[in-house]
Amino acid sequence: MNDTVIRARGLGKSYIVGGAVHWAIRNIDFDVARGEVLGIVGRNGAGKTTLLRVLSRITDPTTGEARIRGRIGTLLETGTGFHPDLTGRENVYMNGAILGMRPKEISARFEAIVDFAGIGKFIDARVKTYSSGMRSRLTFAVAAHLETEVLLVDEILAVGDIAFQEKCLNKMDQLTRTRERTILFVSHSMGAIQSLCTRALLIENSTVHTDGGTDEVVRGYSELMLGRKGKVDLSAARGRPGSGIARFKDMHLEDLDGRRIVSAPAGSGVRIVFNYDTASDALPSTDVILTVVVVGSKGVRLFGLPSDIIRSDLTLAPGGGQFICTVPRLPLLPGNYDIVASCLVNRELADKITNVCHITVSDADYFGTGRLQQGNFGDVLVDFQWTSVPGSA
Repeated sequence: MNDTVIRARGLGKSYIVGGAVHWAIRNIDFDVARGEVLGIVGRNGAGKTTLLRVLSRITDPTTGEARIRGRIGTLLETGTGFHPDLTGRENVYMNGAILGMRPKEISARFEAIVDFAGIGKFIDARVKTYSSGMRSRLTFAVAAHLETEVLLVDEILAVGDIAFQEKCLNKMDQLTRTRERTILFVSHSMGAIQSLCTRALLIENSTVHTDGGTDEVVRGYSELMLGRKGKVDLSAARGRPGSGIARFKDMHLEDLDGRRIVSAPAGSGVRIVFNYDTASDALPSTDVILTVVVVGSKGVRLFGLPSDIIRSDLTLAPGGGQFICTVPRLPLLPGNYDIVASCLVNRELADKITNVCHITVSDADYFGTGRLQQGNFGDVLVDFQWTSVPGSA
């Protein structure tokens, strides 16, 4: 019996931009087996979202074909598949009907959808009155709970607030462990890719660069992002809030001697260096707060490094400069971690970067005992001691 659920051959999508042909994806070939969880990674603009839009039949391919066996659920743009003039309830039933489900089948899942989305009585309000967060929550709840064989998910970590993101990742984890669905999962979070996926594609220059195990693909992605000089270019990062009075330009890692590195051993000293530019009208300021948050494999914030809590004296220099965060002893197990970085100038958000910067941590003898920590103890390492005292308290 053929166990292939998704087969893409020669898949391409082109657009006319400024009178010239631009290929968003080109010559894409891959197969996905039943119950497989395929991660899709790549730089911004590499073609990841276009690939999902073609597979979900939102847009037609220019070349090639994709064959999918089974009903498809999608979580792409917020509110995809929802009619704004219908209520949330009506949209749930409409989406189920499109999938070929009977009203009785949809009703059996309805309460679970509403409970997961957390929108309560607003399920009977028109979707056009929803906030973006409410639409996001209902979109994911519908995609995850209705009866589909294939689920296409684009940037789950961009859905809702932090608590709901964790809820989504837990649901994804449940679906992947039970192999209930065949899932294609686009994300910039390398930790989430490694945690949830059994295999991954790296898309580069609109085509498949690497198709292999998640560790291999994540290494390839990190090398592409960091380049030869170990630098992450942030100039093209989209969706950045803030006034723009200062903007992160790039990021790289250094050891404590100032040498650039592409990964850091657990327990080593590391410097996270951000180069920044300023707006043309920027004035010098000493009211500057930088914050780095390190995020683990399931979107959980592991720890933060805010400059104000240790009373760091930072200055914004017109024309640009560097902000450097020094971590004397990196307290992380081996793996890939995401960085959220933000800059406040004069108590106003100037820039924030999410799901673009990453730290790769390699294995090392953190405790100096010749032994590596084994087992499921989480991602964070801490210095500790055990002692024993005879007798009872």
